[in-house]
Amino acid sequence: MLKKILNLESAQKITKIEQKSMKGGILECWVYAIEAGCLLMSVGENCPLDMESGICESNRLCC
Repeated sequence: MLKKILNLESAQKITKIEQKSMKGGILECWVYAIEAGCLLMSVGENCPLDMESGICESNRLCC
């Protein structure tokens, strides 16, 4: 699953600590969201004005 995310264009880094905290690894929902055009933001970064966070129960994904 991580390999799928890292192969996506403009994917951001996911820290090892964050990976460990995700139950069952990186959520498949993240992969689908990024493929659909959502952005994976860096920790603490805000979504662009024309996007909202909260998809896949994460504030890092902006759609």
